[in-house]
Amino acid sequence: MRKVFTSPNLSLVANAANVLEAAGLTTELRNTYAGGANGGLAFTEVWPELWVAAESVAAAETLLAVLREDDGREWCCPACKELNGASFELCWHCGGAAI
Repeated sequence: MRKVFTSPNLSLVANAANVLEAAGLTTELRNTYAGGANGGLAFTEVWPELWVAAESVAAAETLLAVLREDDGREWCCPACKELNGASFELCWHCGGAAI
């Protein structure tokens, strides 16, 4: 197993694991409850981690790169031209779908 992603935010790590599992990769979350040791250990040592099998590292890194690219991108509604945050699938103003 090899570590492919870590973050202080467990939700981000769990979301990444869900994306990889949906693509058929086997994942393992580590340090999900290690935050209690913060202060006794270096803070980065207790961050949640996402691990995959060594033969799946390349595929996992490709999928994670796509996640990072999509992260934070705003989009313009084709119907009303309103700017929407990346987390919206539908326009907040008119309900139009993202392209």
